[in-house]
Amino acid sequence: MIPTPEGFRHRYAIAVRYGDMDTLGHVNNSKYLTYIEQARITYVRDLALWDGKLGDYGIIMARAVVDYRVPVTMDDGDAIIFSRTARIGTKSFEMEHVVMVERDGQPVLATQASIVGVAFNYSTNATIAVPDEWRAKINAYEVNPPAS
Repeated sequence: MIPTPEGFRHRYAIAVRYGDMDTLGHVNNSKYLTYIEQARITYVRDLALWDGKLGDYGIIMARAVVDYRVPVTMDDGDAIIFSRTARIGTKSFEMEHVVMVERDGQPVLATQASIVGVAFNYSTNATIAVPDEWRAKINAYEVNPPAS
């Protein structure tokens, strides 16, 4: 079992699928964003920030930075994605993610990512302030309160 990294609480497991592989036999770089997206959506649903339905407002991704450390293959089994909110600004927030696998009984850091999300009103097609309710739920959930 992969231990939770310090400062993280949210954990999401996803199966590494054959269709995720590239011709070299490891997970294609674009699939990591899909893995991280699924973990991020699970995070916001688990914290009841969003119910998964298209309503008046939600979150759009503004920036993604991904550092690939080691290739992941199907032999690694599940990829475990740990997620946390590191910063909450006026209209945006930054989430950090780590993707880990287990090899020979040892945890291996495969990928680190930073994603900036923006609170967005779909009716007006404009950014909005991060709702106070979201701030309160995130601050109550996180091991370390996010920076402002």
